[in-house]
Amino acid sequence: METTFLSDSVLVEVGIYNNYVMMFGIVFWTLLALSGIWIWKQTHIGKLGFLFTLVAFLPFSYLCYQSYEEKDGFHYQLTIDKTKDQIRFGDSKEPDIEFPIVEFISYQVKSESESKKDGTRYKDTIYLHHKSGLLLPVAVVSVKKYKDNKERFSRYSMLSREFKKFFRILPLPVETETGKPFKELLVKPELPNEKEKTQIHSPNENTVPKFPIEWKHQIMNANWYFSFSLLAIGHLGMMMFFANIREDRNYNWFWGVFILLFGYLSFGAQYYFWILPKSNTSYKIESIGNGFRFYSIHGQGNEQAIGLEGEWIPNSGKIVFLDLPEKTLHIQTKLAYEKTIALAETFESGSPDFSDALKLTKELYNASDWVRWDLSDLPMEVAVRLFLVL
Repeated sequence: METTFLSDSVLVEVGIYNNYVMMFGIVFWTLLALSGIWIWKQTHIGKLGFLFTLVAFLPFSYLCYQSYEEKDGFHYQLTIDKTKDQIRFGDSKEPDIEFPIVEFISYQVKSESESKKDGTRYKDTIYLHHKSGLLLPVAVVSVKKYKDNKERFSRYSMLSREFKKFFRILPLPVETETGKPFKELLVKPELPNEKEKTQIHSPNENTVPKFPIEWKHQIMNANWYFSFSLLAIGHLGMMMFFANIREDRNYNWFWGVFILLFGYLSFGAQYYFWILPKSNTSYKIESIGNGFRFYSIHGQGNEQAIGLEGEWIPNSGKIVFLDLPEKTLHIQTKLAYEKTIALAETFESGSPDFSDALKLTKELYNASDWVRWDLSDLPMEVAVRLFLVL
């Protein structure tokens, strides 16, 4: 996540790939695919080597070219505009979501730590907390404490410097995930008086989504990379088999057969059980009398199979969270949420009572009736409008 601070605004971007990286990938894989010409001219394998490099590596070049040509690739962009007193964000050509700054009530910090052999990595993600419960990621601060480092280490010094930049443009209270004040900061915002706050603007006309919402599942290039890697292993086994047969090395040909079977069968399983079903899958969210339903639709025409993925009924003892920018909608019971908060507060206390923690863990397990809706193929603007309706 890249955060840029200007005199009166903050720009946040994440997930944008540099075109030069894709151009390098196109050239690299194309050269590797054509390297078989040298194998053809310099070794006894002959044309078989050129055929192998061509069919094994050229698909990767095509994937890089496809990613380079995609102008609507995934990205997340957010702008805090102090001059217009609004915050805009989105990820597509659709109109960005716009909120008045006064609708944001606080910053929220999500803290994570990962222990390794040489030390501990701490990562803090800063979110803007909207009054609707929507959390917008605006920065990630990561520091590492090395075990052999004898110098003084401040866990929150870099986080405090980051917040100092935000406070200059948008001063808001800072809270933890549980909603309590974040006391570890070395700086504090100069909060404006209530009288200085302006009235909330009228809601955006594009807030309410039109139902039903339908979209097709998109196979990510990462899945194709993995599949073509399995296919390349099969090609390698095929080349080994024919090379050994040509050289009368009958004691090595079975390794070629083993490798080609492994590669081709793995690719076939990946394509048949994952890519093919997903490529014919679409999703739909429709409104019903007292809520919303989420369907998956497999196949086309008269052979369609419709499956109910989830249902949301307001005021049914459940609450909803939207994870951005991944665009996954989490629906869980209020009881489970309350037990999660209580468990987190138990561990945050100086001397946690492990008997209470064990009891809360058991109660949390019994109350954990939740579902996850994957909205990753939707534009972020549509996903957020759906969240606001829920």
